[in-house]
Amino acid sequence: MSLPSSAQTPVVSLRVMELRDLPTVVGLHRADLSRGFFVELGDKFLSRYYRTFLTSPAAVALIAEVDGERAGFLVGCTDAAVHHRHVIHLERWRLARAGATSLLLRPALTAKFVRTRAQRYTRGIKRARDHQPVSTTESRRVGVLSHIAVRDDLRRHGVGRTLVTAFVNIAKVHSVERLQLQTAADNVSAQRFYEHLGWKQETEVQDPDGKMWISYVLEPR
Repeated sequence: MSLPSSAQTPVVSLRVMELRDLPTVVGLHRADLSRGFFVELGDKFLSRYYRTFLTSPAAVALIAEVDGERAGFLVGCTDAAVHHRHVIHLERWRLARAGATSLLLRPALTAKFVRTRAQRYTRGIKRARDHQPVSTTESRRVGVLSHIAVRDDLRRHGVGRTLVTAFVNIAKVHSVERLQLQTAADNVSAQRFYEHLGWKQETEVQDPDGKMWISYVLEPR
């Protein structure tokens, strides 16, 4: 696709993500969000993971298009507790099967899973089996921007801004009181992007692999 000249801004249109979009979404995730355990589990697991955003009653899954071609995507939710329950109760075994298939073929990845994630995942399954609520100190309705990716050739053309703005507007309609996201601590450009859109830096956290992330929050108005 030929890009507009630098003096022009492409027209970005949005639509709801569909099953037919998953191969493109997985490809964009792998290209733009390449570091992470989900990527290591492979494309089949990623596809199954993104399916949860197509079936969850609290999920938001958007595709951005420029000139009729997919330019980027965003997934998140307008109620983190509802989305988590959906994944745990209705999707966990499908995700587990997809993940287990990948782990069986990768002994080193299996060792990493056992070392960094097995106990946490087991606790989650036990809570689901016993119908225990997920513990939280947050009493307000919280939404989460989970993932966003934009094609390399369409960066800085307003695609990401359009996706995030739409997500925030959807959250407002659903009376979400607080939105959260995380971005890598070494991703300065992403931090500037979110801060420009009004997100506020909150805390720095470490994931099971030792990677540092910065949490951002926004209160939709």
